[in-house]
Amino acid sequence: MKTRKWLWRWRKNPLKRRSDRVEAWVGLAAVAAMAVSAPVAGASASDALGDNLRESSHLTRTKAVLLEDAPTTDSFATVTGDPRVPAKVRWESADGHSRTARAPVEAGTPARENVTVWLDSRGVPRQPPPGTTEIRGESAAAGSAAAVATCFVIAGGCWLSRRRIDATRDKEWEREWAAVGPWWSRSE
Repeated sequence: MKTRKWLWRWRKNPLKRRSDRVEAWVGLAAVAAMAVSAPVAGASASDALGDNLRESSHLTRTKAVLLEDAPTTDSFATVTGDPRVPAKVRWESADGHSRTARAPVEAGTPARENVTVWLDSRGVPRQPPPGTTEIRGESAAAGSAAAVATCFVIAGGCWLSRRRIDATRDKEWEREWAAVGPWWSRSE
């Protein structure tokens, strides 16, 4: 029964208006657009973010010595759940010079401990690159969000089209009633 009610716009009916046919085609076009564009948008966003995260993994790993005790807690690390906090470290650069800077290290690491530091192409300490699992998870989340956003945009466009169609129906109804109404309201 519900299927018959949902498909009423596609059945033959002498009372079916042009606006009913337009509304049915708009709905079908919206479903088709969602079926095609949502997976494409999701896959594109997932691939783009995955490539971006993999590019960030072109960091150089080097050994450094921690010059101060790493704090045991950091408000940012506590909020994000990242166990790394910034602390002062010293390492030897590729050209043999000793360099000192603040780099992310494990919270609570004592001074004079050997730690791993990740450097970008300019020799600036960075967060360690994300692992394969993290890249997959973030890519999947971005792809899902893009697919859902695409569906919302298309559904919004469909809703606006239906509002416009309803406004056109109301105008047609008023025009037809203006022509027929005097005949019906006449006293006999």
